Amino acid sequence: MAKIRHVAMMVRDAKRLRDFYVEAFGFEECYHSKSDSYMVTDGLFNLALLKIRSSDSPVVGTHRADGGEADQRPGINHFGFVVDSIDAALERVGRQLQHGQNLQDGRPAEMRVHDPWGNKFDLSSRGYFGREERRLPAIRRVILQADDPVAVAAFYRDRLDLTEEGGADGAVWLSDGYIRLDVVARPLLAKSGIQAFGIQVDDWAALARRLQAIGYPAPTPDTPNAEIALRDPEGNLLFVSQVGWPCRAGAGAGAAG
Repeated sequence: MAKIRHVAMMVRDAKRLRDFYVEAFGFEECYHSKSDSYMVTDGLFNLALLKIRSSDSPVVGTHRADGGEADQRPGINHFGFVVDSIDAALERVGRQLQHGQNLQDGRPAEMRVHDPWGNKFDLSSRGYFGREERRLPAIRRVILQADDPVAVAAFYRDRLDLTEEGGADGAVWLSDGYIRLDVVARPLLAKSGIQAFGIQVDDWAALARRLQAIGYPAPTPDTPNAEIALRDPEGNLLFVSQVGWPCRAGAGAGAAG
């Protein structure tokens, strides 16, 4: 089974975003590139903060010739999976899909693939600097918008061996047993594809203290079971929950162990 372990976003000030996720959620810096991009981890999941490049470069295959993303627009750009074998994963997803090797400059992703609807995902057999350590706060949910959620969910279920967990309001929920991939029909942003991610926190009061300390007030949930929407300093959408998004096939909600 492929494991959902990576989300990347294009940002203007990667250091500022790095500080936000470290100070607000306790994530750790795990990579700093020569282009001044950062990656942070919650111990399991990798969040890449890719600095938008001001220079132009031709697109060659799935990336720019200088190694940057072909799509430099701000916002969440792609997500990624850990797999046992790159070759075996490519056979399963279909070698006819557009794909190309990622620049091997210390980044963990090895291969970029475009699914049949144009969504981009990475494959890595060596991991994304995570330790498979389950703790909170942690990224536990990724939200992907699709005009046909059933068809898109079937692709990821059948080709990457994710488990279907159910759904609601036209959405289909998939999981790798611990992290949930929600394929939704209703867009949350003015674009299709990947929309947002969800962070499960250990305690609302602790989160409020951390956010207040960095001058970033957040709405107070009405009940412990509530979910709140936040925007990070560059406007990227994230959902925060204390109970999380249960996966029947795996550990479910609550503190990891």
